[in-house]
Amino acid sequence: MKLLEPGKIGNMVTRNRIIMCPMGTLGLLDLDMGFGRRIIDYYAARARGGTGIVSTGVAVVSTALEAGTALMVARFDNPKYIGRLSELCDAVHHHGAKLAIQLAAGFGRTNFTKGNPIQPISASAVPCKWDPGVIAREITTGEIDQLVNSFAVSAGMAKTAGVDAIVIRGGGDLIDQFMAPLWNKRTDEYGGDLDGRLRFPLEILAAARNAVGKDFPLIFKFIADHDIEGGTRLEEGVEIAKRLEKAGADAIHVSGGSYETWHRHIPSIYEPPAIWVELSGVVKKAVNIPVIVDGKMGRPEVAEKALRENKADFVGLGRQLIADPEWVNKVKACRPDDIAPCIADNEGCLGRASEGKYLSCSINPAAGMEREYALKPAEKCKNVLVIGGGPGGMEAARVAASRGHKVTLWEKEVRLGGMLIPGSVPDFKQDIKPFIDYLSVQLRKLGVKVELLKEATAELVQEFKPDVAIIAVGGSPQVLDIPGADADNVASALDILLGEKEAGSTVVVVGGGLVGCETAAYLAGKGKKVTVTTRQQLIIEGMNTNSMMGLRALLERTKVGIVLNARLSEITGDGIIFDSNGTRKELEADSVVMAQGFQPQLALRDALEGKVPELFAVGDCVEPRNILHAMWEAYHTSRLI
Repeated sequence: MKLLEPGKIGNMVTRNRIIMCPMGTLGLLDLDMGFGRRIIDYYAARARGGTGIVSTGVAVVSTALEAGTALMVARFDNPKYIGRLSELCDAVHHHGAKLAIQLAAGFGRTNFTKGNPIQPISASAVPCKWDPGVIAREITTGEIDQLVNSFAVSAGMAKTAGVDAIVIRGGGDLIDQFMAPLWNKRTDEYGGDLDGRLRFPLEILAAARNAVGKDFPLIFKFIADHDIEGGTRLEEGVEIAKRLEKAGADAIHVSGGSYETWHRHIPSIYEPPAIWVELSGVVKKAVNIPVIVDGKMGRPEVAEKALRENKADFVGLGRQLIADPEWVNKVKACRPDDIAPCIADNEGCLGRASEGKYLSCSINPAAGMEREYALKPAEKCKNVLVIGGGPGGMEAARVAASRGHKVTLWEKEVRLGGMLIPGSVPDFKQDIKPFIDYLSVQLRKLGVKVELLKEATAELVQEFKPDVAIIAVGGSPQVLDIPGADADNVASALDILLGEKEAGSTVVVVGGGLVGCETAAYLAGKGKKVTVTTRQQLIIEGMNTNSMMGLRALLERTKVGIVLNARLSEITGDGIIFDSNGTRKELEADSVVMAQGFQPQLALRDALEGKVPELFAVGDCVEPRNILHAMWEAYHTSRLI
């Protein structure tokens, strides 16, 4: 495979063409935001897994002009950080990988505004992304000089620490805001035409080169097309790439999108794989230095194709390497079915970060806690019965079996998957299907005895006499007690997704949560006129911001109508009757699809209380939530039995 062939950036030779993309590392750093033991374990695991180049998350070169985000990421603005970065270099090098550090000049208008005591800066006085009511301050030329000098100092210190390359963060943040006319309104030498807008990034590149010497690899990460009006578009992006090459960049990391289209810049589950490959292919034709591409490249065949078609020289994997640090080793060993696939739900990574929690992963609860949450052989082999074959049940069985327990799984349906099965039906949810396959394959390889069409009762469980019983039977759909709820034109969202009922040409979906909105988009994609109604003032509450942006964009593309503050009172043969702020209203539809959420199923657990030596319940049967909660509860339950 071309993926596994050695690569070269400048004078740096890599063992393969896989790069771990720079990503946020909130919660993994030392208290002073240096590279400590926990993040060393995190990066070392990806190096041990076969990755060619491990890139750190962003490290700021100065905090003199910014607070907010700048105080929540790695710092590399003081010699006291060199020693710990050197330890990280050693840990990565011991496993045969190269280490690149990503340095940033600042965040600009994309900095957090809430609780930030300092007014954000930018190329010009423009609205901040996360709060347009806050206007960023235009940075002065003296402050530009200050940042350029700081960048040079940090680059020199990084080389001293032993890193193999430096990634200049030129996408999305302060440097990017200088490059794009949408945010750079300056009238001095740092604004205006492309020459002016590139002055700051090229000064950064020149200062870094001067600090590290001509033979040290410098990678420039930039956005070739912002995907929004007024931003950089591909034609200018190609010209930028040419000028970066001419200015001395050894490689270019191409990405697309912007924080305005964040669900595409960091592709949500609703975006297709290889989202930026065509973009990188155009850039690659224009330059002679290596081009790196990212954007949902986690399927081996997708990554290989990008290289075979000469649309990139290296493939960047981000969230996929959080989900499975051993990705490269498994590809090398021809074990693609053992790869834990990234499902791009963004809950364990971006979602947790937005809550101030440490970086992790929905399907890999050990991510970020590699040492603490590593699986260890069981001290005593136990007879474990898992009831329910959804994600929580399969993960509980997988982890228990991998630790040496004897595991049996009962599933009342004809196949494994639980709620993942209807959840994977829409074409925009195809990231889920490989996840079902992965868990199913692991159970088979680990020797878990799977009994399908086996519905558990308290009596059957007691007859089985398990040492441990783990209940993972999921939730059941909530049913509204209103007139017309049992009419022929009514179906549940599950009925629709599983093909058990057909919807008419005009549809009302009752419920504006995740299931309701996805079902609505699915039906609209089939050419039906669909309206979602919800009692709330917003739709899709409780999702991380990135995924919420992706789903809202999907609803907009599929032209799904939305009615807020609608309290359903009756279903008729012609549609629904609802109350909106005290006013009775009607909405015509051929079909009414109910998506009112789920309720827990704890009857079996309660019936077995005190009748099984060890009894646990995980996932939606405890409280309906998302995949992360089911996987984490299952993992930690089986990790500790």
